[in-house]
Amino acid sequence: MKLGPTTVAEIILSDLPLDAPPEPLEAVIERIVTRYPELGFVPEEKAALWAPKVQNRLAKHWKKSIEEGKQPRFGFNSVSDYKIQGGCFVEPCDTPEVKEQKRRRLRWRNYYDFLRDLTPELFEKVCSRLLGLLGVPKPVLTPYRGDQGIDFFGRMSIGDLTGHGALFPVFETDLVLWLLGQAKHYPDSKISTPDIRALAGSAFLGRVRAFPRDGDLPQLKIRACDPIIMLFFTTGQISSDGWSLCRRAGIAAMDGEMVAAFLADKQVGVEGEGELQKFSLEGFAEWLGVNLNTLSKRP
Repeated sequence: MKLGPTTVAEIILSDLPLDAPPEPLEAVIERIVTRYPELGFVPEEKAALWAPKVQNRLAKHWKKSIEEGKQPRFGFNSVSDYKIQGGCFVEPCDTPEVKEQKRRRLRWRNYYDFLRDLTPELFEKVCSRLLGLLGVPKPVLTPYRGDQGIDFFGRMSIGDLTGHGALFPVFETDLVLWLLGQAKHYPDSKISTPDIRALAGSAFLGRVRAFPRDGDLPQLKIRACDPIIMLFFTTGQISSDGWSLCRRAGIAAMDGEMVAAFLADKQVGVEGEGELQKFSLEGFAEWLGVNLNTLSKRP
């Protein structure tokens, strides 16, 4: 293999545990170079030579992850920025809220690997349940076949988030919006712009109920002025053009890593208390409303 700053940065992003303690970047590079004695490199020399370029690549990756709303795989230590650490390493200076979220995010990989092994049909069910976590009272999962390009949707009001009032309906109850989404189970592929354009087209047709058959999606009754939020979730990745289109069009998207981090934040399927908390397949199956045996690996 061709070992250089770019490859070393990729290895760090792939191999560094989320809770890895702070360590000088040069020491990490030395350890990686040592794995390949057949290349004849002197680890200390390459570490000193490559460290600035590796640090620059890692910094760009960290910035991009934050901009896209992703969980960074690593972080620079807040006290000694020449040290790197796992993205969820708890520092003494972290607030209690940050410490708790980092502890939850440590289970990110459990969710990520699990989502990749689901069937496409079950992933659509997961996505419909995500609407419930967002506050939608009655999420709807459309039929797996003949879904008119809309895999899941839900109707909610601002009152669902702020409260409807104890005695009489409040104005917030009338502030209604719709969430329409598409789920793509492509764990080893990148989503491109055609898939995202298809969602936008399906949402427009759904608003005017332009379906091939009368009676399709009877619960989707969007009024002319109801706002629509379009959601695009995938177990794989989204291409650069795909992300650009989502941002410009106002489509809220999550790739596989982001869906996993979201589920980890919400502690879906987590059992136990305190330090004994762990991700449970049984707990996840119960949340999803399916038999554990149906959560078998995809063929």
